[in-house]
Amino acid sequence: MEVNYFSDVNEFYNSVFPFLITHEAENNLLFGILNALKQDIHTYSPEVSPRLIIISENAKIELVSLRTPPYNQVISYTDNLETVSILVDTLVHKDSDIPGIFGFKEGATEFVKLWQERRTTDVSLEMHERFHRLIRVNPSAIGSHSLEIATQQEYKLISEWNNEFLKEALPNSSASEIASNQTRLKQLIQQQSIFLLKAGNQILSMARKSGETPNGQIISGVYTPSDKRKRGYGTEVVAKLSQLALNEGKKFCFLSTDLANPTSNKIYYNIGYRPVIDIDVWRFHNI
Repeated sequence: MEVNYFSDVNEFYNSVFPFLITHEAENNLLFGILNALKQDIHTYSPEVSPRLIIISENAKIELVSLRTPPYNQVISYTDNLETVSILVDTLVHKDSDIPGIFGFKEGATEFVKLWQERRTTDVSLEMHERFHRLIRVNPSAIGSHSLEIATQQEYKLISEWNNEFLKEALPNSSASEIASNQTRLKQLIQQQSIFLLKAGNQILSMARKSGETPNGQIISGVYTPSDKRKRGYGTEVVAKLSQLALNEGKKFCFLSTDLANPTSNKIYYNIGYRPVIDIDVWRFHNI
């Protein structure tokens, strides 16, 4: 098999597009990251360029992987797990120090097993997620409150809510990951990608357009403060934002859920989201 590193994100995107699009839903995160990098190569880090990798056999792409420091290595969906071994060998040979792996369950499990064989590393399963896809919104989930684009004047509250979201959803985030997330938050507000559910001037819940695929919109960062929960606001903000994306011409919406939280999985199912694939997020702890 052949391993190729790329420095030009547009060249990389054009090369991997035919492979990724065959499993658009499974690879929605990769599409989202790449589309953000095409707009600004330093979207996730002002100092470090992304690491872009293709593994192919006989000129046929078998695996796509990337990393945008300080975040985890991400792998595409593949039905050829041998490529995961090639990727691990390549990263070890280059003496890459990665904080973890994000990928479809079987691929991530194989990566972790091989990484531990080649490196002295403790690992922990940080999150077991599931990617979901929506084609149409259940009308009963739309609700009656208003959905508005967040403004810079609301940054302070959004930042506070975002920090609370990270504490709840990703409690093991590193300081550099949190800082990068906050920088990304400012970008999303500037891009008019964060939306607030409101009753008059009162903000009830928030969600964001966090990335795009060729045919879909990725929705994430759904947060309702603790004193406003169990009133359907989270359901409504996601339903409204999903419908907005469909109205704008997207064929699908994608989001991920933590399988340890059955409530959110039920909520999104009621909106119209259906499971696509299970994803594992592993954290590495060098000894």
